[in-house]
Amino acid sequence: MSDLIPIDIQSEIIERVDVKSVLRFRSVSKSWKSLIDSPKFVASYGIDHIQRYVFLTSHLITAFSKYRSFVDDGDTLSSGQTVVPLLPKAPAEVHIIRIIGSSHGLICLECMYISDNGKHVGVYALWNPLIRKSVGIEVPPSCLFKVYFGVCPVTLDPKLVRITTGNKKWVVEIYTLSSGSWREISNNKLPRGTLEFHEDTGVVVTDKFIYWVAVDSAAVAAKRGNCLIVKFDLTSEEFKVIEIPKFVAPRELYDISKLNDSLVVLIYKVDSVTLRAACEVWMMDNVESQMIVKKLYNIEEPNLIPYGVRGFTKSGMPIIVTEEGEGDEDAWRPDGLYVYEPKSKRSTKITRLDRTELKFDVHNYHDTLLLLDR
Repeated sequence: MSDLIPIDIQSEIIERVDVKSVLRFRSVSKSWKSLIDSPKFVASYGIDHIQRYVFLTSHLITAFSKYRSFVDDGDTLSSGQTVVPLLPKAPAEVHIIRIIGSSHGLICLECMYISDNGKHVGVYALWNPLIRKSVGIEVPPSCLFKVYFGVCPVTLDPKLVRITTGNKKWVVEIYTLSSGSWREISNNKLPRGTLEFHEDTGVVVTDKFIYWVAVDSAAVAAKRGNCLIVKFDLTSEEFKVIEIPKFVAPRELYDISKLNDSLVVLIYKVDSVTLRAACEVWMMDNVESQMIVKKLYNIEEPNLIPYGVRGFTKSGMPIIVTEEGEGDEDAWRPDGLYVYEPKSKRSTKITRLDRTELKFDVHNYHDTLLLLDR
């Protein structure tokens, strides 16, 4: 590119190029490498062009997991490609336990390795699949806390949120990649201590927030039904508690998920004989202290299982887990991951599952240069 073209114009042109080309451009000249590696370019990359939408499926098979990625352009899906996560260096072989979540193009993996003295060491790996870079964060092993992940939309600083609950008290610590350290947030930002996470439901990370389904142990003890969502703001680091309207989730099984960058609530109604489920999908708009809800559609796949909706495509179609067989004898035998079309009520298989696969998750991500300078 001519030296007569101002560097800011060169930057705008490069920002519109795909990730693989940008990485090659780093070898063109020292000035381009310096430009592309700069925090300003990394933060702004991808804002002004149409992002690829990629979702990653993880299948837990007995003692290990396999991963496949699918590129979704809104009309078609690419055939799935096997992905091998890039793990950080450690004194011993690192094993993946599960995917914590995805945010702004990064995947967070919970991992562990066994040290020379035989102790289990916990590691959280922040992984950028597109530029094949990862960063490891060691955490002392404990069953008393849970860790969640998101990227601050303002600073683009990856954050781990470590939450300890018990004795009607919350303790929340934040790790930021920029600081490399943990800090505890003040009590006036925390939810009431009687709130507990709903263990059977998922965690959703949107552009700005992390959401959990929760129950109030005090309300349950008083036999008052309540369906709650706890929201954590990744910028202000404040929590809010939101009640799901009872006409949406009166007593049925329910879960949360993400459709593009909006929160949806999934209501399951289970047949007591076949153990199969129908599912209602409700969009949550303007999620602040109160919810404005809108029903989108029903999922009426005959072989859908409870909590079987694992995510959504770019065009808003649910990605579901189905199972073979009929009745109790053949229940819980996995068949595959499907994309369900609400209007035609047809399902299209995207990957096969077998009975050794115990858990199935879907996480989406997009092009980003985050971690390029690590």
